[in-house]
Amino acid sequence: MVIYYYIGVDIGGTFTDCVLVDQQGNHRAAKALSTKDDPVSGVLTGLERLADTEGIDLPTLLARTSRFGHGTTIGTNAVLERQGACVGLVATAGHGDALMMMRGSGRVAGRAIEQVFSVHGSRLPEPITAPGAVVEVHERIDASGAVVVTLDVETAVKEITRLIAEHRLDSIAIALLWSFGNAEHEQALVQALAVAAPDVFVSSSAEVSPRLGEYERTVATVLNSYVGPVCSRYLGRLAERLGSAGLAEPLLVMQSNGGVLPAAAAAATPLGTIDSGPAGGLTGVATLARAYGHDRVVATDMGGTSFDIGLVIDGKPVMAEENVIDQYTYRLPRLDVRTTACGGGSLARFDDATGGLRVGPQSAGAEPGPACYARGGTAPTVTDADVVLGLLRPEAFLGGRMPLDRDAAITAMSGLAEHVGLSVEETAAGVLEINNMRAASLIRQQTLERGHDPRDYVLYAYGGAGPVHAFGYAAESGVREVVIPLGNGASTLSAYGIASGDVVVYRELEHGLLAPFDGERAEALAAAVAGVEAAARADLRSAGIDHGDVVVEVDALMRYREQLMHRLEIPVAMPAEPNTGAMLLAEFDDEYVRRYGSGRTAMFESVEIFAFRARASVAADVPVPVTVGDQTLPPLTTDVYWPGHGWTVTEVHRGSPAASVSGPALIELPHTTIAVPPGASLAPGSRNELLLQLPTAKEPDR
Repeated sequence: MVIYYYIGVDIGGTFTDCVLVDQQGNHRAAKALSTKDDPVSGVLTGLERLADTEGIDLPTLLARTSRFGHGTTIGTNAVLERQGACVGLVATAGHGDALMMMRGSGRVAGRAIEQVFSVHGSRLPEPITAPGAVVEVHERIDASGAVVVTLDVETAVKEITRLIAEHRLDSIAIALLWSFGNAEHEQALVQALAVAAPDVFVSSSAEVSPRLGEYERTVATVLNSYVGPVCSRYLGRLAERLGSAGLAEPLLVMQSNGGVLPAAAAAATPLGTIDSGPAGGLTGVATLARAYGHDRVVATDMGGTSFDIGLVIDGKPVMAEENVIDQYTYRLPRLDVRTTACGGGSLARFDDATGGLRVGPQSAGAEPGPACYARGGTAPTVTDADVVLGLLRPEAFLGGRMPLDRDAAITAMSGLAEHVGLSVEETAAGVLEINNMRAASLIRQQTLERGHDPRDYVLYAYGGAGPVHAFGYAAESGVREVVIPLGNGASTLSAYGIASGDVVVYRELEHGLLAPFDGERAEALAAAVAGVEAAARADLRSAGIDHGDVVVEVDALMRYREQLMHRLEIPVAMPAEPNTGAMLLAEFDDEYVRRYGSGRTAMFESVEIFAFRARASVAADVPVPVTVGDQTLPPLTTDVYWPGHGWTVTEVHRGSPAASVSGPALIELPHTTIAVPPGASLAPGSRNELLLQLPTAKEPDR
């Protein structure tokens, strides 16, 4: 029988992760160092290693692949490194300076809390449009969508083509006032530029981010054009090389909303690929949590560069509508994944200003990497601390394929120890404690600000460094139960989520509707729901998805009238009926009380729906892995310096254990190590997951 595969590939800052799942749910994973100058080479290297795990060659693997998903950092890197396209902006007359004016919080948007109050450290972000490359066209559409001033398309296109030639622009971003209410003028310009400037990448705000908020909509459109050419070239190059290597199926690309799209559709709106890797991880967690029976999950991904956290509540990943990248805020439906710089490669240093130990945000990355990688790095990192403490055995790292240099780790940590006046082991333990506290702070922030107690959650730990450190940051945040999903596959869970992600499109409709939702308002509510549902289905067809069972879910975005900072997403029972409005109001009150407390509702303020959001999807139906226990080698012992316990003889299990293990213990898997501290225990689950039970639950700080 010919076996067919589902494959997911995720390019991280340090490693490129590759995962396959076959028709029976068997799971395989491979890792390769990311190749920044040519990311496709790292992908192909990882796929070759993946083929080796199956005992076949790469062409055979790709020929048997029925679904290939990919998550990319190309767009993110283009923005952060300012390597994107040369972009010009087309705006309504009098509104060409929206990007420069920003919001009042523009100087500190997206910055760490300790930097917000640093007056001298705050700054405006670097421009993302070419200097002076702005055309203001004479047109006006009002808030109701009525045309007040008709656009002279011919004159506007002449001005835009002149701008393209003068500034040698690669891309054009069209963001006209009130375009989300009536996209007639933007569509006319897009069609005309397709003829007048066919080689220029064009973005329309009505397509990229059709939401109220001139600044955020303009940012989204400009960013889409900024990353558009580089993403299109990369995805085209990847698809071509995969096709040459044997892939017959279309390339699917992960989106920040947790779904995948065909490469051609993803290239049209490449802004959606930013943060696709973390979104893949949260998508994988949601898929597995349903199989494991967990409805409240803190998903934590610690890799070489960063620590990502997302929440799964009632079986669904939590969504966000705003994102910040390099201080630019934009609106796009996306999974709410928050990031802080405390990964395995985070650099530890002595802070002369405070006389204390600091960890991050700077990272050693993949090149040169931590000192123990022996690739030229000399500064101490979190991974070096793991090696010094014995949590990572040098000869067992990545299944022995990449031995670590313990002497180099000790040398790097010794220099730091001299500054802080502690032993090498105490310094390394301090590095871990600081890193764990930073991770735990983000966990508490994400749960408590939504009215949830982190002790009510199960914590999923994945990424290469997550299982090593989960015992520390879980205990610090008050969580007692930790799941290592997929066992060895935890280090490549983002790639698994990319392989198993549904095809998804989101469609938003800005629509003001004031409660009570009865009479004519009930009819307007039903019409709006039907309209946004139909638009989402049409978007799915436009993306080339005309097969499978389409499921559409609609959320009403609700708030108290003019309470702009606090909005709630309330699911709409489909199809909308006369009592739908009353049900939405009741659910809004319940959720508001749960999140903000009893007595916080406003008795004399009206509730409004300000937008609708539809999610149209086609399920991937990738089977959940079911393999359990692969330990074949007898346990051995080693000495580990456990924070708070000192040097302790620790049992080492090589491979997933078939029975419960009591701490202290290390579970060494080919791609990660699970640390089981003294007093804790670890047991295998029924679907290849490993369950870490911590001895006590810490009271969370409030």
